[in-house]
Amino acid sequence: MIFSLNIWFPYLFLSYQRFKRWSKPATLSLICGVGSDLVRSRSDLVIENAILRQQLIILNRQVRRPHLTIHDRIRLVFLSRFTRF
Repeated sequence: MIFSLNIWFPYLFLSYQRFKRWSKPATLSLICGVGSDLVRSRSDLVIENAILRQQLIILNRQVRRPHLTIHDRIRLVFLSRFTRF
């Protein structure tokens, strides 16, 4: 079997195009998200930001699958009690 790039290139290109289309956010949902953020209070946005930062801290740990510690769980539960989703 000979694996030539010329044979596989169209399939790779189509896969890349599909992934690019799939990962692009929908414009309507982006507009709705911005609209909902405009009517939310500043404290709600700050709390949501803190929750997202905590999730990023957990994901940036140098392990394959980060595990939540008891302190992570407590922070996330505490912060989530103050926001409305």
